Formats: sequence, structure tokens, C-alpha cells
Amino acid sequence: MPAADSLEAAIAVVTAEPRLHARWLNTFSYLEYVGFRKIVKSQRAETVDSELLTHALEEGRHALGLKKLAVKLGGEEFEAYAPELLLCGDEAEAYFQNLDAGCDALFAHLPDAQRAKVVYCYVTWLIERRALDVYGRYKVALGTSPLASRIAGLLMEEEKHLADINREIAKADPEFQTRAPELEALEKRLYETFLGQLSAELQASRPRASA
Repeated sequence: MPAADSLEAAIAVVTAEPRLHARWLNTFSYLEYVGFRKIVKSQRAETVDSELLTHALEEGRHALGLKKLAVKLGGEEFEAYAPELLLCGDEAEAYFQNLDAGCDALFAHLPDAQRAKVVYCYVTWLIERRALDVYGRYKVALGTSPLASRIAGLLMEEEKHLADINREIAKADPEFQTRAPELEALEKRLYETFLGQLSAELQASRPRASA
């Protein structure tokens, strides 16, 4: 099944059951938190400008907003990021961390400060593109639900992040046009692996018919 179809099938399962839906939202909150944490930890303080700091803070705000939606839908237990309150939480983080590691390895020859900047640009560029696709399909599935308007607001900010990083990435790496396809292929492989794991998790979560 093509990745887009697999994602839409997963969204249909998730949105039909409130607890699964809360776990879905909590997982995306967790990934936004991981993104916030990674930006803060990977950049040297002397190179952090207002745009990068704004991006980090917005990732943190997205994590909080999605967390609040998960709590509203699933109850107070979703204040935590416990494994049972996520959907493939370890696998979701592995997608993010392996993408970061792959980008870092490609630029291992660069001095530390320059490598940190370039890797940040590529990981952000790849993640924002994927987030726009996933959140966009999720919003369509929500229809006229009040939740759809919250996701629409998040999408607008992700679009701005992508526009900002599109300007930065060409400056950070003059070879962007030739290098980008290799990293796009890496991200696609990692995403499809995660999507397969998510589909298996959702299949296992479905109640079995009585014999």
C-alpha cells in the first residue's frame, strides 16, 4: 500500500476511537518536544540567533498545545509521555534520531559549529515537509471538527517554518540542490519504516472478534 494510503488508513482508525486519538495527539506532542529539545541541545549558545530561538520556542508551544488536546480527549493521565500513552513512541523518536544521525554523518567532515548549523537546517527542512503532509491529511480527516481549526493553526506555523528554513538551507550548504535528493531518500525510508510500525501497532490495538 502506498505511504499516503497507509497514513490515511491509520488516521481513520485513530480518529474513530477516543483513546487511540489521544495517544496519536500525545505522540505528536512528544515529537514536537523532541524537536524542541534537539534544537536547544545541538546549537552553540554563541550562534543562537532570534530566528532559531523563535523556532525552538514554537516547537515547545506546539508540544504543549498538542499535549493539552490529548489531555482534553483522553483525560489527565495523558499529562505524561509514558509508553502506553503514545503510539509507537520509541519508533517515532527513532525516526527523528536516525534522520538526525544520517544528516550528521554526511557532514562529519565539517567543523563542529558549521556541522551543527547545516544538520539543523536539513533535519528541520525534512521534518517540516513531512509534518505538513501528515498534519494536512489529518486535518482533512477531521472535517468540520473543532479540532480541525486547531490543526489548521499549527499548519500555518509549520508552513512559515518551512519558508524560513528554505531561505537558510541554501546559504548553509551551497551544494543543497545536489545533496537534497540523497537526504530526501533517507527520510522517506525512515518514514515508511515508522508508518509500517504504526500500522502494525494499530492492528494489534483493534479489539478481536469473539470466537
